[in-house]
Amino acid sequence: MTQAKFLITIYGRIKMIEEIKDKQLKKHIARSILEALTDWFGITESREQYIKDCEEQIFAAAKEGEKEIGFICLKETGKDTIEAAVMGVLKEYHRRGIGKELIKAAKEIAIEKGYSFLQVKTVQMG
Repeated sequence: MTQAKFLITIYGRIKMIEEIKDKQLKKHIARSILEALTDWFGITESREQYIKDCEEQIFAAAKEGEKEIGFICLKETGKDTIEAAVMGVLKEYHRRGIGKELIKAAKEIAIEKGYSFLQVKTVQMG
């Protein structure tokens, strides 16, 4: 099976979302982004668990040039179902559609891998 790649244009700048297979690279990307998002991922133990879990799960990263700016990690929850286990986008790239594009890419990757359902769970702030 080939590695999924998606080219997107946001605010006139080309960005790429690609599936990452290398376990160490998954951990590196997840760590660099989650550690920059302490407003949402401030509990060290939880953040470290997210990073560890990414290693074995389906993972896609958004890049601008060579810089990783966001990622999504997908966890199988059933034979036909996958969920967005964790997702992060660097704060300076918020409100630019990166998260939306990561969800779109996750949907395409899920279909390619034979899943019928993609779950996205949210938490209430405050």
